[in-house]
Amino acid sequence: MEILKETIRIIEEKVLVRRSGLGPEDVRLGVFYTGVKLSSGHAGLAYTPIHELPEAICCPKAHARMPQAGELLKLDIKTLMDYALEENPLRAAIGVATLNALSAILLEEKDCPYKLAGMGDVLDLVEIREEDTVGMIGAFPPFIKRLKETCKNLHVFEKNPQLAREVGMEELQPESLARDILPHCDVLIITGVTLVNHTLEPILKWSKKAREIVLVGPTASLYPEALFKKGITTVGGIRINDADRVMEIIGQGGSGYDLFERYADRIVLKKDVKDRAEIKGRHGKMGADV
Repeated sequence: MEILKETIRIIEEKVLVRRSGLGPEDVRLGVFYTGVKLSSGHAGLAYTPIHELPEAICCPKAHARMPQAGELLKLDIKTLMDYALEENPLRAAIGVATLNALSAILLEEKDCPYKLAGMGDVLDLVEIREEDTVGMIGAFPPFIKRLKETCKNLHVFEKNPQLAREVGMEELQPESLARDILPHCDVLIITGVTLVNHTLEPILKWSKKAREIVLVGPTASLYPEALFKKGITTVGGIRINDADRVMEIIGQGGSGYDLFERYADRIVLKKDVKDRAEIKGRHGKMGADV
């Protein structure tokens, strides 16, 4: 969890030291996304890991997972940030959403060294060659067809059994083979959900050969300094334009399809882009669960 710990340290230094009175204004644990809105008006999202709570149908056990229900707005920002480090998946989602909301503050500052490389489909700004072997952590249906037509080999790893059944393709690999396959990948595309379930760093350790490592999805909207230091080359996150509407939608079971184009923009940050770039890319739709 070094990436999350380093991001917390950076945010404490750059944001919290300068902003007194910053606190949570709204917290939603939606079916697909968890959201946190700050008193500054900034908001962040993280994937709600419902499939990692098989006992969620049992009220006593589900309650034990989130004992602060109804009290979260009384917590300070530091407590909510530190939730990102917890093994409890619901608290971790709240923590990552909080970090994403705080990251939005940093990314909009004029002296931020990380400028937009583009908007829209992150694959438009990733070089994928015909001879490449591509690894995908998390099945991204909108990406799969495109990659199958572009690269030599595609290997997809998906923890969510329901999504794995829906995708149902020959490229789907058992999770146990990741350690063997990832070291041979030229390009790696990773779901931001790995920040919530704390699996990102082992994946990066197995992927030293990769020329491009892409972290993508609303959950991946972190201030990218710690991500870039760990080898990630491209981050495809989101910029929320209407925090109140986004919180309302996810609280009513909305997914990414209900947010993009109207209330949130998909943005791309690249490790080698330090100056403001011309906005490129097309506005295609992103899958709801990346």
